[in-house]
Amino acid sequence: MNFKQEEEQSYWEEYYAKHRTNETPSLFAKFVEPFIIDGTSLLELGCGNARDSIFFAKSNKVNVTALDQCQNQINFLNSLGQSNINFEFSDFTNYVSAHKKFDFVYSRFTLHSVDKQGEQRTFNNTYNNLKEGGILFIEVRSIHDELMGQGTQIGPYEYITDHYRRFININEMIDTGLKANFKLIYKLESRDLAPYGDENPPIIRLIFQKSS
Repeated sequence: MNFKQEEEQSYWEEYYAKHRTNETPSLFAKFVEPFIIDGTSLLELGCGNARDSIFFAKSNKVNVTALDQCQNQINFLNSLGQSNINFEFSDFTNYVSAHKKFDFVYSRFTLHSVDKQGEQRTFNNTYNNLKEGGILFIEVRSIHDELMGQGTQIGPYEYITDHYRRFININEMIDTGLKANFKLIYKLESRDLAPYGDENPPIIRLIFQKSS
């Protein structure tokens, strides 16, 4: 683990120590929910406070595996005794399931928190983690976000303020998915998808399908 990753892990451990839970699902989770079928399985990449994992488990009776690199947060979430959810401490960019394949993989505001190499690993591993015909849902920050340019630039579209953030070029991420053998079935870049307080940045939503 390099220094930057250690700094990031420390930042998010401190963040979630102050924001353990959130009972309100994201707008993206509400958008995705109609696609989810009862009795299926879903893998969440970077669950944070688990607001969306809990929403899917309750509303769809889906068996959820939720990953995060914050060990203290994972310990806390497992202590809640949520039904239909298994919280695992893991780096989602390197996660390969040893036991089963999933019907759905869900990634909200996580792929812009890793570098380009981590993004490619995530797509490759997710393809292997999905069943044939399985669906990958992604929501990320766009290069058209007003926050882009703030902080110290360390690479193309990459900046550090109080934590690392990489802004996403929609066409480049689509290419990453296609290179991992996914089929693109939905794309949107728009405002009003993830407003927060006075902020209403352009957000990217992508849906990919695993198909032979």
